Amino acid sequence: MSYFENEVEHVFSRIEKADSIVIFGHMNPDGDCVGSVLGLKYALQGIFPEKKIYAVGTRPSFINFMDASDDVTEETIKNSLCVMVDLSDVKRVEDKRITLTDNIVGIDHHEASEPFEHPLIRDPKAPSATYIIAKIFLERYHKIPAKAATPLFLGLITDSGRFQFDSNPTTFEIAGELVKAGADFSWCYNHLYVQSSKDLRFRSYVYSHFQFDGNVAYFLVPRKAYLELGMTEQEAGCKVNLISLLDNHPLWCCFTELESGKIRTELRSNGKFNVQKVAVKFGGGGHIPASGCQLDSFDQVKDVLRAMNEAESVN
Repeated sequence: MSYFENEVEHVFSRIEKADSIVIFGHMNPDGDCVGSVLGLKYALQGIFPEKKIYAVGTRPSFINFMDASDDVTEETIKNSLCVMVDLSDVKRVEDKRITLTDNIVGIDHHEASEPFEHPLIRDPKAPSATYIIAKIFLERYHKIPAKAATPLFLGLITDSGRFQFDSNPTTFEIAGELVKAGADFSWCYNHLYVQSSKDLRFRSYVYSHFQFDGNVAYFLVPRKAYLELGMTEQEAGCKVNLISLLDNHPLWCCFTELESGKIRTELRSNGKFNVQKVAVKFGGGGHIPASGCQLDSFDQVKDVLRAMNEAESVN
């Protein structure tokens, strides 16, 4: 096996021995998170039909066309192997019932922000967690079950920005393998590009309220503003790329007020600046070109903008 042999063995030997498995994703799930949760579920069901395998977590509005979360009891979680995908920080798991057990393994592609106490497969160079999952199944089991191919492809295209952030030959090779396995790429793209009237009204709000600070384009969204437009905090908080590369600014971000009073903060770059280190300064994390964190209030926005303008260049 060529891919992170020891890490894969530590994690998948546990998976192969488990009779019951529950798969968890992170807070504010994105396409890669949902694709990893569902893709791993269907891939394992295809290889191990005798196992009981569950996927938990919500679906953001822009991918609500994917299957819903399974109804899982606390007792099931306590008696299952819990697999975290697309993260390696238990505090950031969306379904907090994972804390009911220490029987945990992880699959992640983010830079490490703190130690992880459980068996973990981590590849920070991978464009998505679904990429790691697909590669492992090809190397360990020599196939990707057909039902897993579409969610795995979804995660690959969304986290790579439709291959804008990562266009390495191996990324396209995995995409090709997923299509050969049965990924319905047309179905994914058609759903991802669907727009609603409230989306257009929100765009109008953003395009009327964006600002610049040095190399950074940004906008703030108070809770009242998106509620008046019929948006949820999840829908409003993921629209950062509406101002990507605006007037050639290489950095962009958005700040969305949550019901809790916290500020969801999404940070992006053109790939030539490391915004992951900026996110870590404020308790978050992510990738070099795309990361996020939460602030206590809009008062901290100026601090984030300062840090963004001081972001390290990527060689």
